[in-house]
Amino acid sequence: LGLVTSKVPADVFRSADLGTVTTILTRQAISDIDRKDEGSLHIARDNVFQNCVSILANYRMHTTARTSPDSQLILPESLQLLPLFCLSLRKNRMFRHSLHKTMPSSKPFPTADERAYHISCGRMVLPNLALQSVHPNLLQISDMRTRDGEWITPPTLETNNFIDEEVITASMRAVCQLPKSMNPSISCLDADGMYILDDRFAFYLFVGTNVAEEKWREFFSVSPENNFANNTGVPVGKMALTNTESAHKLRNILQQLRMLNSPNTTLGLNARPTHAPLILVFVGRGSVFEEEMDSLLIDDPESHEKSYVDFLCAIHRAVREKISKFSG
Repeated sequence: LGLVTSKVPADVFRSADLGTVTTILTRQAISDIDRKDEGSLHIARDNVFQNCVSILANYRMHTTARTSPDSQLILPESLQLLPLFCLSLRKNRMFRHSLHKTMPSSKPFPTADERAYHISCGRMVLPNLALQSVHPNLLQISDMRTRDGEWITPPTLETNNFIDEEVITASMRAVCQLPKSMNPSISCLDADGMYILDDRFAFYLFVGTNVAEEKWREFFSVSPENNFANNTGVPVGKMALTNTESAHKLRNILQQLRMLNSPNTTLGLNARPTHAPLILVFVGRGSVFEEEMDSLLIDDPESHEKSYVDFLCAIHRAVREKISKFSG
């Protein structure tokens, strides 16, 4: 590898690549599980936290950030999402606790097989997908803008000697405008709304408790022979996308998401470990996927982990303690 070297720490942080850093942290955490002597999930989770603290403490001590007030948590420009990634990694099915702290007798989530599968995928994660593999995207589809779900062709690029024709062709491919994204948190979910949560392995379509049947039927058709579970309004059996404008837009959105916004169709399709299915989750109506859905709302606290805001506070305290240790 021909890599540029530098004796100035600020240059290293300025040119740091988030995808590369997150990929290394993911694989290091997995290796902490595999260690023959004392490997464990607890050690892996703790090392994720400590590695984040070490990176931010070194940034604070060896760059101009050392002149900033101690009351502020200063993040490198290139690593603004590092704490979010580390929290998401700890909450991911690779490393999260299987049992709820207050309900130890409940069904484990993830199961041993699910954890093994996600660890296997984590070993091969690509730098451009490391963050998305642990932090889901939440999109609102119940109140879409006019052009959401429509294919839009970018403006023509001017040809010149510095841009290859294949690059220009790839840049000119139509892309589907996605609905507005939201933080994956229960506070962002409205009981009257419908949302897609994309965790790279599946698409979860949330149907809020107050969503009327005619609203979700704009997207899905139910076979006449289908039954409804326990009079809850939840269909049981085969369903399909309808031929309405809303369903066409949803189909376009799913197609674009499966390509991961990549101009290279083959790269986009191969980036996911499987063909991501669409899973309907009727919230508050006994859906078997509702608990799984809740666990993917990364920004919220759960029985063993903090919310994102509380996690930032914990990181800040640990960074200050580490700096004080080295300074004193």
